[in-house]
Amino acid sequence: MRETLPNRPTTLADYLAIVWRRKWIIVALPVIAGLVAFKMTEGDDPSYRAEALVLPNRANVLTGVTQTQDPTVFDSQRFLTTQAKVARSPKLAERVAAAAGVPGLTPTAVLGATSVTPDIESDMLKFSVSSPSPGDAVLIANAYATAYTRFKADLDSAQINSALREIRARLRALEARGQEDGAAYQTLAQYQNQLIIGRFLTGSNASVLQPATGAGDTRADPRRNLIAGALLGLVLALGLAFLAEALDRRVRTEEELETVLEIPLLGRVARPPRLLRQENRLVMLAEPLSVHAETFRRLRTSIEFVNRERRAQTIMFTSAVPREGKSTTIANVAIALARTGRRVALVDLDVRRPSLHSFFQVRANPGIAEVVIDDETLGEALQIVALPAAGLSSAIGNGRPATPSSPRWNPALSDISASSLRARSNGRSDAESVLHLLVCGRVPPANADFLDSERVSSVLEELGETFDVVLVDAPPLLAVGDALTLSTKVDAIVVVTHWGIRRPILQELARQLQNCRAAKLGFILTGVPHSDGYGYGYGYGYGAYPSDVEDVYPKTAERPAKSQTR
Repeated sequence: MRETLPNRPTTLADYLAIVWRRKWIIVALPVIAGLVAFKMTEGDDPSYRAEALVLPNRANVLTGVTQTQDPTVFDSQRFLTTQAKVARSPKLAERVAAAAGVPGLTPTAVLGATSVTPDIESDMLKFSVSSPSPGDAVLIANAYATAYTRFKADLDSAQINSALREIRARLRALEARGQEDGAAYQTLAQYQNQLIIGRFLTGSNASVLQPATGAGDTRADPRRNLIAGALLGLVLALGLAFLAEALDRRVRTEEELETVLEIPLLGRVARPPRLLRQENRLVMLAEPLSVHAETFRRLRTSIEFVNRERRAQTIMFTSAVPREGKSTTIANVAIALARTGRRVALVDLDVRRPSLHSFFQVRANPGIAEVVIDDETLGEALQIVALPAAGLSSAIGNGRPATPSSPRWNPALSDISASSLRARSNGRSDAESVLHLLVCGRVPPANADFLDSERVSSVLEELGETFDVVLVDAPPLLAVGDALTLSTKVDAIVVVTHWGIRRPILQELARQLQNCRAAKLGFILTGVPHSDGYGYGYGYGYGAYPSDVEDVYPKTAERPAKSQTR
């Protein structure tokens, strides 16, 4: 068995296929994100912003008098950052709250509704104020800027006044010692004069360069947020879709199935109409002339073509796990073969969950279990299903009716005659062809031992001597070991697998197929999307793939519910 091919997109068509498979994610997430963004901003309270620009003076009179260096004077960024922190002083906020004239404005509200940011390129401070009222925003912004200039002047004046007090104290001390004419006294007197002049200049250390004249609406535009949220949601949805695709372990291509199973694809069967699934009906009986039934006629032709050289007469249908459409597929194929005039026997050996009797609405017993265990005659157990005319001539096929004059007629089945046909088909006379059905009967107590018995082999051989084709509905390969046992009693195997089978299950199926002795004719792909049908796009199939490999048959047999996914 070869390694599984990686499920990686390589062409534009592959990427578009991923988008189509994950379309609900790609559609739903942008819609949800856009609506959430719209709702979050639609109900926002009004908000207006006013801004004022202040130019602080970096010159420091005190450092000039003392001939010392202030590092912030030469570092514009550091100076403006320091002043922005000074402007957030709670004492300044108290002044703003008192000067703004806005009712109910507190220092805490001032600090919460305002911000001060340095503008390094222009050496200015930007005072921004947000308020539900545009007028209040302008008032607070201008009051804040003006209060800052005064607050900075007060801080600078306080430093100069402190220095003056210190110098005056030293001057008085020198005067007391009679040193008015000394150099120290003259220097301190000079510093005093400079500081007095500097105190008058501190009022211009900061000025409001651009007062606030209006306030702009800062609420987000709901429509713009809707578009932005949808675009962001689309990006996230695409990422999530491709992530889900990368983590998806299901097989999405026929090439990968063929590579792993190493058998050819016989046909593709799409999902059936809802009404047929609900009523548990077969398309070859309910709608024999529909485009859906054409899928199984094509499938019949494919099986006959690959079987031309092998000449397999007893063909077993199996699958990996339950609910992949195995039983309904074999039933429709049997009808398609019977309508060509061939003598077809359909045997239900899915002894753990038999279902063929429910499709054809016939009695559930006696069946093969009674033939093997109770020595019931095969002729009594076989049931004849009359197939209504489907608009196709019976001369299409090359088979012959099973009559006593046939060279392959088995005396053990001599009760199958024209009169028996009329009796068992409720008197219908419009049937152009018949299908011989051997149901399971009562569920055997020991399923594995029952299928391994020589009597089962002899029944299948007896049917093979009488009929042109014997189709055997077998249990899934991975559910139980019954299919491996039956593979020694049949001529060929057809595998039914569902679209989207998981890779671990597919690999295990391939390993189990290698252990089967019978020839492998190919596999049938069921449950394919209608859009992927191309040649079989209008066909239909049954089944819904189980989510886990543990979805296997129960140990105790139960009658299946009416569902087309068996």
